Amino acid sequence: MNRSANLFAILIAICCATVTAPKASPIDSALGTRVQVVDSIIEFGKTFVGKAYKSKGPTNRTMDCSGFLGEVFGKFNHVLARSSELIAKQVNPIGLNDVRKGDFLFFKGSDSNSPDVGHASLVIGINAGTISMLHSCSRGILIEDYQASDYYLHRFLFAGRLPALEEAKISIIGVGDMMLGTNFPSASYLPPNDGKDLLTPVKDILTNADITFGNMEGAIMTGPGTAKRCQDSLNCYVFKSPDHYANYFQENGFDVVNLANNHAGDFGPPGKQSTWRILKEVGIEYAGPLEQPYTIFKKNGITYGFCAFSPNSGTSDINDLKNAASIVKHLDSLSDIVIVSFHGGAEGAKRTHITKSDEIFLGENRGDPYHFARAVIDAGADVVFGHGPHVTRAIDLYKGRFIAYSLGNFATYGRFNLKGNAGLAPIIKVFLNKKGEFQSGSIVSTKQLGEGGPVLDSSEAVLHEIISLTQADVPDAPLVIDKDGEIKKK
Repeated sequence: MNRSANLFAILIAICCATVTAPKASPIDSALGTRVQVVDSIIEFGKTFVGKAYKSKGPTNRTMDCSGFLGEVFGKFNHVLARSSELIAKQVNPIGLNDVRKGDFLFFKGSDSNSPDVGHASLVIGINAGTISMLHSCSRGILIEDYQASDYYLHRFLFAGRLPALEEAKISIIGVGDMMLGTNFPSASYLPPNDGKDLLTPVKDILTNADITFGNMEGAIMTGPGTAKRCQDSLNCYVFKSPDHYANYFQENGFDVVNLANNHAGDFGPPGKQSTWRILKEVGIEYAGPLEQPYTIFKKNGITYGFCAFSPNSGTSDINDLKNAASIVKHLDSLSDIVIVSFHGGAEGAKRTHITKSDEIFLGENRGDPYHFARAVIDAGADVVFGHGPHVTRAIDLYKGRFIAYSLGNFATYGRFNLKGNAGLAPIIKVFLNKKGEFQSGSIVSTKQLGEGGPVLDSSEAVLHEIISLTQADVPDAPLVIDKDGEIKKK
C-alpha cells in the first residue's frame, strides 16, 4: 500500500472509531420498543385479512373473535385469555379519546341488551379521529372503521390497553412545607427521638416514586450561627435543623428540594452555605438561591431540570416572568422533564383561593401564582409545584401540564400554626409520559397533630378541600378528582 492510501485508511479508521450515533434516552428506547412491537403485531394481524371466521391459525387455534387476537398477540409472547370477556379483564380501561394503535375496543355481543363483553377488536390506526379496527367476526377477518358501523357504535362498552404495552411513565411526588424541627432558639423545639420517626408514617409513600420533591424551610446547621434580627427572640420564627436531619430527607425518599423561600436566609450566608454543602453530601438536589437558580440531574437514565422561585431576597424572583421563562427554556433544552417550584401567594387560613392577580401580603408582592404557572409552562415546564400560603390550594392542568398551586404544611414541627386547614396537606403523585404530559395522578391525605409531623388522614379532609377549591377556582380545568383521590384527565 502506498503512503497516500495508507494515510487515507488511517483517516477512515479514526472517523469510524470516533463518530457514533447519539444515544437514545431510556424513555425513547422504551417507547421505541413498544411502538415497534405494536407495529409488528398489527402487520402480522393484517396477513389474516380475508380469511373466514373460525378458520384455523398457524398454531391450529380457532380464530373466532378472541382466538384471532390470541393468535396474533401470541406470536409476540403476549398471552391473551380465551374469551373476549376474559381479555377485557387483562387490560387497563382507557377513554376512547386516549385510544392508540395496539389498544382494544370491547363491545356487547349479538344480544345488545346484555351488559357483558361479547366481542373485541384491535385498533390498528387512527386518522382524523376515525378509529380503524381489525377483528374476526361472522363476516370473516377484516378491517373496518369503528365510527362507520352503527352495529358497533351501539354495542361499544369501553377501550382497554394491555399493561405490557403501556407507555413508560415517570412518577413524581410533590409535598409542601418541611421543617423537621429547629434547635433555635432552643433545642426544646426538636421532636422526640431526635426526629428519626417524624416521616415514618408516610415513608412507604414518599419512597415510591421516581422523583420526590418538597419545600425545605430554614437552614441545616448544627452550630450556633447568627440569626436574622428579631425584635423578640422568643417569638422569632427562624429555623435551623441539626446537620444530620438532612439524612431524614434522604432516607425518606427526597431527591430534590426548593430553597427559594422566606426562611432560606434565616442564618445568613453561613447558614446557606452549610445547607448547600450538607444537601450535596447526602445527594439531595436543590435550587432557588441566586447562586443556584436551577439544577440539572439524572436518575435512572432520565435527565431532570429543576428551578425554583419566590418573592424573597436572595432567591430567583417569582415576579420576574421574563427571567423565569429564560431559565425554564434553558432547562427544557437540556432535560427530559422540567420541574418548577414556586413559593408564592398570600398566607393564612383564609387565603386558600387563587386570585389570578398579584397577591399582596404584609405589604409584599407575593406573586400571581396562576399566571406564573402558565408562563413557565409556556416556556417548557412539565410540572409546577407551589407552596407558601401554608394552606392547600387548587390543582390545575394547562397545556397538558400539571399544576399544584399550594401544597400546604406537610412536615413542620414545633413552630408552625397547625390549626384547622393549616394542619392539612396532600401528598400528590403525578404520572407523566416521555413528553412531560400529565397522564394520571393521586392525592393521599395527611394531617399534622399536636406539635406536628404528617400522619395519614382517614377522613380525607384535604382531598375534599382540593376538590372544592379546584371546582371553585379553575372550573374549566380538564381534570377529574374522584372520591378515592385518583386524578384523571377529562
